[in-house]
Amino acid sequence: MEIANRIVAAGLEGERVRAEVVEGGEVLEVADLLVSLSNLDTPELNGTRVIREPADPAAALDAAREIFRSRGHPFFGIEIEVGRYPVVEAAVKTAGLRRIDTSQTLAAPISGLPAELVPVGAEIIEVREDRDLEAVRAVEVAAFETPAEIAEGFVGRRMLEDERVQMFTAWIDGEPVGEASAYLLNDTVGIFGVGVVESARRRGIGAALTLRAARAFDDRTDLAWLSPSDMAQRMYERLGFQPVSDWEVWAAKR
Repeated sequence: MEIANRIVAAGLEGERVRAEVVEGGEVLEVADLLVSLSNLDTPELNGTRVIREPADPAAALDAAREIFRSRGHPFFGIEIEVGRYPVVEAAVKTAGLRRIDTSQTLAAPISGLPAELVPVGAEIIEVREDRDLEAVRAVEVAAFETPAEIAEGFVGRRMLEDERVQMFTAWIDGEPVGEASAYLLNDTVGIFGVGVVESARRRGIGAALTLRAARAFDDRTDLAWLSPSDMAQRMYERLGFQPVSDWEVWAAKR
């Protein structure tokens, strides 16, 4: 439970960081909920989380939803840890939202992770300059099928300037083939956006990027965590990550 509590706190901080590194992003607290908006035209980069149990969950959801409406977003979503706030889960269902995604959060003590092994012929570099951002965007589009305009808006100069964020790219034969981001979240490192283009998969590049990101902040962190896709979960478990908590995303049209 201690690890789960740390991840809840770190996850809230991660939502703040994700919005603050985007030009035009904003973070608002309303009725014990955190609304983090990139204000980009994609639901995945605009969300709501529970800070603490609201006194009136239905009213809290209405207030958060109104913020989305006021920004012109044709969607509303909230991510909830299963079982932590039963009254919020009940209110979400009563409000007519539908569950659109489920995931597990995995965590590992950084000291217990294996040594990084970069595949032969590959190189991992830290993203430091404006020109490096194009490589991140290219992988984002190729690996995740993110629309180019969303990648352009999300992966910007603020990520280079924010000391809480480090990005890494993997290269083969002078071409970017992978990406990963590390967020310094309290005394943990959250690992996000680990992606490898299809032609370079199953070579260990995703694992190498993950291990580089896990150690991005040296001795300032002792716990690494991530929320992988079902396809990638076994790879992370082989590295030593273990399931900690289950999450659900509930959403509704405006």
